[in-house]
Amino acid sequence: MASLVTTRCIGLAVVHRPGSAVLAPRVLPQRHCPVHTRHSLGGKIKQSLDFNKKGRLQVIEKLYRNPSKEKLESVLADNFRMGEEGYSRKFTKADYIGLTCGTVLPAIPDFNWGHACSGDVDDDGFCIVTVQATGHHTGAPLAMPGLEPLPPSGKHFCLAEEVQKVKVEGDKVVEIQVLPNKGAGPRALYAALGGKVPSQAAAAAAAAPPLP
Repeated sequence: MASLVTTRCIGLAVVHRPGSAVLAPRVLPQRHCPVHTRHSLGGKIKQSLDFNKKGRLQVIEKLYRNPSKEKLESVLADNFRMGEEGYSRKFTKADYIGLTCGTVLPAIPDFNWGHACSGDVDDDGFCIVTVQATGHHTGAPLAMPGLEPLPPSGKHFCLAEEVQKVKVEGDKVVEIQVLPNKGAGPRALYAALGGKVPSQAAAAAAAAPPLP
């Protein structure tokens, strides 16, 4: 039966699909996400009566599509927090905007997030968003906190997909929780552009600020 399946790699995962199937354009509905919780009948009814879904999708689109300081200042709540599972440090609105607009965008002017989200809200109040960072290092040197600056090389990168849980209240994003993925995030970006990333232990010993 091995001849009847083909293997397609997505990030670090391996998915088997029938060999005769034609792959459609990538669509990642929430039910395919590994962290998605199955909904009861009551939950499905609640989703069908969710009149805020369109608004949430617009907020998420604004967060990820062609990020800029103006957009992020507008879409992130003043009490915004961002963290990664397994790390205790939380990043503020100023931290997020500083890293994105003060470090990443000057070095990578075409930086963008490919993203997919159904707009549905899980029982914990978060939307599940699958993102993938892409761009070219054609701008300023990439100067990540605690790491040697990388001169512009023109290199293109496409990081692994990662799952981010996003909580939207009204027209603001109040929290993002990142599920760990070694192939994504600032450290993976630095490595993809040719940088040598120290281990977490070495970074701590050098008193370097941690990166998510």
